[in-house]
Amino acid sequence: MYEIEADSRTNRLYLNFTGRMDREEMETAADETVETAERLREGFDIINDLSGFTPPSPEAAEPIKRAQAELKEMGVDRVVRVTDEETSQVVVNAFERRSRDVGYSGETADSVAEAERTLDEQDVSGYASA
Repeated sequence: MYEIEADSRTNRLYLNFTGRMDREEMETAADETVETAERLREGFDIINDLSGFTPPSPEAAEPIKRAQAELKEMGVDRVVRVTDEETSQVVVNAFERRSRDVGYSGETADSVAEAERTLDEQDVSGYASA
């Protein structure tokens, strides 16, 4: 299951992935992520809540990298991934590896509220291009 929301006021894309998703659902989520990001201005940030996400199969994970590449081309700036003690390190490492492959790196936070504070309090212009 997933939820995707764009906040044009803060120029942030909110993603929430929970449970296990098959390739078809990941394809749909990837497409919706990119479509939703089109509502935001260049330099948008992403808060990606992975705290309830189960590692997908390698085939199901392929759409993630495609979407990450498209988001990078659209001008994503900072990405904060929300994790907790239950979040599989496999998920965290896979998202980071794929994002680095397309040219950006992510930060982590323990909650969506912490991720929002991180983005509000720390201006790291061009973080994704680092």
